Amino acid sequence: MLKVFNFDNIADRYDRWYDTSQGALYDHVEKKAINKLLRDPNQGKRLLEVGCGTGHWSTFFSARGYEVIGIDISERMITIAKSKNIVRSHFQVMDGRCLSFADESFDVTAAIITLEFAADPEAMVVEMARCVRKPGGQMLFGVLNALSRYNQERQNEAPYALANLFSPEQLWGLLEPWGQIQMIIAGFVSRYGGLLTLAPIYELAGQLVGSQRGAFIAAKVQL
Repeated sequence: MLKVFNFDNIADRYDRWYDTSQGALYDHVEKKAINKLLRDPNQGKRLLEVGCGTGHWSTFFSARGYEVIGIDISERMITIAKSKNIVRSHFQVMDGRCLSFADESFDVTAAIITLEFAADPEAMVVEMARCVRKPGGQMLFGVLNALSRYNQERQNEAPYALANLFSPEQLWGLLEPWGQIQMIIAGFVSRYGGLLTLAPIYELAGQLVGSQRGAFIAAKVQL
């Protein structure tokens, strides 16, 4: 079984990454990719975010009009998420492998940078599929790409050293049994800080050539 990183240990400094130039840039391209997969309008739709952490992505989903329920196994992460007072959002400590929600009780279930840190990602996907309405519901995923050189280099440090990264092919295989898949590969930002100004060019080039090596994989499963 995958050894799971204790995110309680980094919860208080987790959001600092997004304040860096590189973190802000990756955050932008990741959200742009996920945004392409979301349907409109979302007002009043219920979204379950599995592995919500400090609520960073919960803020994004709430801004899109969703009623967000965020769950995470880390108590400290949930404490921080609650302290942000994100509108239309509620948080609780829960294991994503055993969700205490009724069948088909959400319009969307989402897991962003979560599967690769889960002890049993297959069980998590099963639970997410159980909780989303059928037909018509969606499952959303964002994962770190195993083919990305940037991600490979980050696996020398915590918490990435304990991550089980997915390639696009592996993620597709995990999700294929559940419905129609749409996948976007993004995050072709240079890993060298001095080249961040060229980020739009790298991103456009990666998209145009259909590269499989972007740092971020966004995927939607239509049930």
